[in-house]
Amino acid sequence: MKASATTDNQNELFVVVDKSDKIIGYRTRFECHHNKELIHRAAGVVILNNQGQILLQKRSKNKDTHPGLYTISASGHVNKGETYMQAAKRELKEELGVTITSPLRRKIKFLMKLESESEIDCLFLTKHEGPFFPNKEEIDELKFVTPDRIKQMLSLLTPFAVTNFKQLGIL
Repeated sequence: MKASATTDNQNELFVVVDKSDKIIGYRTRFECHHNKELIHRAAGVVILNNQGQILLQKRSKNKDTHPGLYTISASGHVNKGETYMQAAKRELKEELGVTITSPLRRKIKFLMKLESESEIDCLFLTKHEGPFFPNKEEIDELKFVTPDRIKQMLSLLTPFAVTNFKQLGIL
């Protein structure tokens, strides 16, 4: 997708790190998403309801990466001067319109290498029943699904979601 067709700011600065997660500089979203040597930080949150279902979001068709596919509940890049936890809480507010009161439990931090980019991802788990107020520029749909249903949706999931769910032992 062309940068002009997306709602994502291609000039947004990402924190670039080495394999040990030490900051080595800052580069644009466009550069980081088109050069897998530029490892950048990301935070993600998987929300569970009281029935053990997982909240998935369907990415807007205007997203610059993997438009129209399902991914984890909320995720995004860590801004300059921000911690992984702060980024996770900000993404919950920006994408889902919620401030979570239950604890965000850090589950795993790992290096994810995909075809076009590399990230240090930090994943958190939390419980929340809603209501949610999705950002329509970023999200086309929200739905709770069972872990078994996620296993049946592989072709509808972003590569990030597949890798994240594998890291969490869901896939």
